[in-house]
Amino acid sequence: MTKEVTANTDAGTIRIFVVRHGRTDFNAQKIMQGHLDIDINDEGKVQAQKVGHYLKDIHFDNYITSDLIRCVNTSAPILEHQRVKEVITTSNLRERNMGPVQGMRIQDAIDQYGPDFRNLGEKEHELLARVESVWNQIFKKAVTENHMNVCVCTHGGVITGFINHLYNSRDYQLAEGLLKTDLKVPFNTSVAVIDLDKKTGSGTIQKFGVTEHLGGHFEVKNQLLR
Repeated sequence: MTKEVTANTDAGTIRIFVVRHGRTDFNAQKIMQGHLDIDINDEGKVQAQKVGHYLKDIHFDNYITSDLIRCVNTSAPILEHQRVKEVITTSNLRERNMGPVQGMRIQDAIDQYGPDFRNLGEKEHELLARVESVWNQIFKKAVTENHMNVCVCTHGGVITGFINHLYNSRDYQLAEGLLKTDLKVPFNTSVAVIDLDKKTGSGTIQKFGVTEHLGGHFEVKNQLLR
C-alpha cells in the first residue's frame, strides 16, 4: 500500500516534514502547556514509535526539534531509524509562551482572565519571528548542502500558526484537496509536508495533519489547547 507521506526525490526541491509531539498528560487533562516542560505519556510514547516506523524509509538530511522534552522524546524513536549527522535542538521551536495561563485548564483561564486569555503571554508576531528564523536557516542549509528531506518536531500551536502564516503571508500554495480550513491544530504525532523550490523559494503545503500511522484520521476537538 502506498503511504500518504513519501520522500522527495527531486534535487531541486526541499521537502520539510513537520511532526507534532506525542500526547502528554496535560493534553489528556486539557491543560495548556506553553513553555512548561511536560514529557509525553505512555500513549505518546506509542505514538512516537509509530510515527518513527512510518517515516523510517525517508532519509532525513537534517533534523531540528524544539528543546522541550515532549519533542525531544518524540524525536528519539524517529531518529532510531535515521543516520542524521547532527540533530539540532532549539528553543525557537517551542510552543507559544502563554504567560500566566500556562498550567491552567481552559475554563479556569476564562474564569480568571476572561475570554481574551489567549492574548496573554507571547505575541503572535514574536512567535512567528522566531519560528521563521529557523525555517529560513533550514532552507539556506538545504540549498548550500543539497538537502532534499528534512524533519522538524515541534508543537501544535507552532504548526498551526506558522503554516497559516506561510499560506496567508508568504503565498505558499495548498496542494489539491487541501483547504485553508484544514490548517488547524493537528493531532499528536501528525505529519505535515511542505515542499520548497530551491531556486525560487516558493512553497507548497502538500499534506497537513496526516495520522495514517495511527490507523486512521484523527483531529483535535478542542482547538484552544496547545
